[in-house]
Amino acid sequence: MHGGTRTCFSADAATAWLAWASVGLVFVIGYVVLPFVGFVIGLLVVSFGGGGGSLYVGVLTAFLNVPPAIAVATSLATGIPTTAVGAYGHWRQGNINLRLGAVMLVAGVVGAVAGSFCSTLLPEVLYAKLTGAILVFLAVQMAWSLVRRHARGDSSKSGPASGGTVKACAYGLLGGLMAGVVGLSGGGPIVAGLMVLGCTSLETVGTSVLVLLGIAVTGFSMHAGTGDVDWALAALLASGTVCGAYAAPRILARIDQAKLDVVLQPTMIVLCVAMGVILLAR
Repeated sequence: MHGGTRTCFSADAATAWLAWASVGLVFVIGYVVLPFVGFVIGLLVVSFGGGGGSLYVGVLTAFLNVPPAIAVATSLATGIPTTAVGAYGHWRQGNINLRLGAVMLVAGVVGAVAGSFCSTLLPEVLYAKLTGAILVFLAVQMAWSLVRRHARGDSSKSGPASGGTVKACAYGLLGGLMAGVVGLSGGGPIVAGLMVLGCTSLETVGTSVLVLLGIAVTGFSMHAGTGDVDWALAALLASGTVCGAYAAPRILARIDQAKLDVVLQPTMIVLCVAMGVILLAR
């Protein structure tokens, strides 16, 4: 009898210990790790010009077991202050091409609205594979453009050539469609378009972040109804992402432009390929 009581007590103690351990783990992830992860994501997004949407959703669903619909809505809400702070920082550093940015922003907003209405026409798996194929194609375009610029010896040119409004509109529309249809940031087509149009690394990143701000606001407005925003998680993430977005333009400004072009542009291409391959493999 006494032994049975001790066994019962031990089981109850173990259950209580596990419950407290779970609460502690959630606390550590939510209040300590999540802002730090947000800082890294914000730093990457504002340094490379996009790609944060899938990272936000991945962190929320994989580590905090947040339902996908809520994770997407929370991700879109978090992206707005992040891109706003990043765009302002890049503007202060002179990294934004306002002409191309305005064209892409308007086209991206139109694409995001149109994409949100088309998001239920095809299975989600098909959309993911189509998006992956587009990203790989855009990476090939960026690589070809980079090779041609190196061959002409103008890889360090100070800015894009005149014209290109139609191309800018097309890339902006594609970025908006990707954001509206599958809830991604749409940064791949925007970055690719700016690189193909001849922007330097800093102009590509800064202008892309400005365009993504408009797409993020539109995407949140169109997708907010798909799931309730977890404002507590959004605030925790944003506390880190905004700090990362604030720091990124200032860090980039301290790096030599020629060295930055050598590293940043190929990195953008690799990231675009990696994202495309991941979506194709789903």
